[in-house]
Amino acid sequence: MKPRILLVDDEENLLQGYTRVLRGKFAVDTALGGEPALQAMADRGPYAVVVSDMRMPGMDGVTFLAKAMRLFPDTVRIMLTGNADQGTAMEAVNQGEVFRFLTKPCEVEQLARTLEHAVRQHQLITAEKSLVEDTLKGAIRMLVELLSCLDPISFGRAQAMAAHAEAIGHEMGMENPWVLSIASILSQIGILTVPEGVAIKLHTGAFLNSHERELANRIPEIGADLIRNIPRLEEVAEAVLYMNKNFNGTGFPEDGRKEEAIPIGGRILRVVWDFERLLSKFGNPLATVRDMEGRTSWYDLDVLRAFTRCLMAQEVETQIAPAQQIGLHELRTGHVLLAGIETMEGMLVIPESTTIGMAHLQKLRNFARLSGIREPILVAGG
Repeated sequence: MKPRILLVDDEENLLQGYTRVLRGKFAVDTALGGEPALQAMADRGPYAVVVSDMRMPGMDGVTFLAKAMRLFPDTVRIMLTGNADQGTAMEAVNQGEVFRFLTKPCEVEQLARTLEHAVRQHQLITAEKSLVEDTLKGAIRMLVELLSCLDPISFGRAQAMAAHAEAIGHEMGMENPWVLSIASILSQIGILTVPEGVAIKLHTGAFLNSHERELANRIPEIGADLIRNIPRLEEVAEAVLYMNKNFNGTGFPEDGRKEEAIPIGGRILRVVWDFERLLSKFGNPLATVRDMEGRTSWYDLDVLRAFTRCLMAQEVETQIAPAQQIGLHELRTGHVLLAGIETMEGMLVIPESTTIGMAHLQKLRNFARLSGIREPILVAGG
């Protein structure tokens, strides 16, 4: 497939000339100005490279490229201008992070060579993003599947948080909402370092003495310190660190940060973590969020409103794909448990809301051989 290029200029003859020559190597679209170009990027993108003239009526090239960068950060940007003064170049670099400058009139051969370099840069950007987002995310999901076999309550709840947190990130326009998914599924890793008795009390809501409360409050900090050992997960560690911080600045860590000064990842985890804890009390997801909206000192209302929109959209999808009752032999990766899976003796093996992975299937097969599994199993998706 040919790399996709967008040429932006207010001179139609120039665009037609470049297009005729470049179409042998690239899939070329054109736009007569900044506003049509942004619309083209929204309708027909993503583009590997965008080339923009500097001097255009209405929206100049610097303004256009700055907006393109914010909306489509992976697209490589090139400035084409007849005005080669230093001020224009600095402004374009500062606002639009321009990859290359070309002066008009520009030879087609030079433009083609520059586009080839830009396409390679785009390939590097997207390959790195895929490595971080897909490979790392997949590896961490497998790790948490295994951890959920050790502590099904903590890590089953963390998996349920992940889908909600990433959905909120998308709804709020975050650049990398997948960070919230990783932060959610790793948010409970610190609990593995506390004594088993304290962990059981936390799961059951039992009374904690002062020393146990202090240890429980440090679980996010411990988790954040562990996560920082993994390269590229600094934002994940920060979100986990602040997941017990109230919007008014109370809670942990005790560092004086409050409201918008608290990292957005921490504010989102604060909401989805409490939502998972409170859901069993209220039963209905929207009723749970409405109750949380009354605690304005605890939660960011913008996050709660975004969460409400996500839940309403999810409710529509759930109506389209109803729950299923299936046997253990029909259970597949991707199924979401609508009720926990227990042994015939009533021991919880995998909790409600867990997204089934390969490790869960193997665990269930082992339990089925030894003590049997209660069927049918109530699931969604898959």
